[in-house]
Amino acid sequence: MIPFVITIRRKLWSLEREFASNADQFVLLRFLTFVYAIRNDTPTGVFRRTLWCCHLSVPVFVLSSYCYKAYWQLTHTTYTFSTFITFGTFWIFANTVIRGIIFDRVVLERLERFLNDRSFRDDEQVVRSARFNVQLHNNRCLVLVNLTLLFETCIFLGTNLMYQPEFALMYKGHVVGGLFTQLLYGCSLCFWGSLYVQIFAFIYVVLIVFREEMWILTQSFERINECFRKYWTSLDTVRSSAEEAEFWHELQLLIKLNVQRHVELLENISTFGAILRPFSFIQYYGSFTLVAYYCFIIIYSGITRLTVVYFGFIVFLVGESFLFCQILSKINDLIGTIICEMEWYDKLRFSHRFASAYRQVRTSFLIIIIRSQKPLSFTMNGVGSITMARFADLLNSTYSFVMLLLQLKNGLLANLTGNDYV
Repeated sequence: MIPFVITIRRKLWSLEREFASNADQFVLLRFLTFVYAIRNDTPTGVFRRTLWCCHLSVPVFVLSSYCYKAYWQLTHTTYTFSTFITFGTFWIFANTVIRGIIFDRVVLERLERFLNDRSFRDDEQVVRSARFNVQLHNNRCLVLVNLTLLFETCIFLGTNLMYQPEFALMYKGHVVGGLFTQLLYGCSLCFWGSLYVQIFAFIYVVLIVFREEMWILTQSFERINECFRKYWTSLDTVRSSAEEAEFWHELQLLIKLNVQRHVELLENISTFGAILRPFSFIQYYGSFTLVAYYCFIIIYSGITRLTVVYFGFIVFLVGESFLFCQILSKINDLIGTIICEMEWYDKLRFSHRFASAYRQVRTSFLIIIIRSQKPLSFTMNGVGSITMARFADLLNSTYSFVMLLLQLKNGLLANLTGNDYV
């Protein structure tokens, strides 16, 4: 048994390193976006196009079934906890479909092409190792997210789907179909519902790569200090025109290379805003209501085998909101810190022979500092910025909403008790 486990572990490790060494660092991301129908091209051929249309019709059918189920319960039954669960599930699935619709695949493909170009400092082993580790980390994140979602799906199929008719395929208030039909319906619900979490994983992976490229750029800016130290002694003692010219040429070349890379990264991150802005809007308000909804169910029903799935989803929602706000608030602030800690303000001396180069270099430093001190501001479609303070607001709003639901529940019970007493 132990040799078999060791063999499997070695094969998995070999496969993991093979994916991490792939020239396309988004190979898993491309596969997942294809599986979840996030693509901007239509399959060729009648058979493939028919399969693709059938694949896309599944989430439409599931969403339509929940629309009908919610309508039936509103018109033919009283407001019960079952109705509350139905509307909550409908809200989740509707948010998932909207996330899939607004996810701009064209922008994502453009960013993938840019980030797959690793020509910047690709000749250095340290940089190659850093990029390899990031690719390994991203692949592990995607695999871990999908394995966790698969585990949650198994729990859901064995508990909630079997014991809660709110999650079953129903017509006129009655469950239709046999066990196989319900399992197929439940798998479809879980698969397409998991897109709510998957899209965050897609965005998180891209942001991690951006952050790593920013880190590589900060290390490149630190080379400027090495340039100062390299020529400082000779320039301070013997004013050699040849050495001074070499110093200014090398310094300007370093600054130009780094500034160009910085501009490219900032432009592409701004382009990423086409995805981030609508996503963050849905992320904030969707997570706010869903976390409150799941917390209310757990408080109402207690910790049972039917609420384990809810607890896991709460962890997912809070975790992804925290990571999303954290990574965006720290993606650009290192460069300004590095520039401020450099020795350029002390060792950059005015030179009459290279006055133009001196002014150009000094201006470049000041512009970089000013630009880097301004945080990358991604707004939620004009409703506030994405910061860690926004995450704190999310938790406060969720707590307030849960308390409101509990007060409504207690007030409703008090009214029912009073009416029975009368």
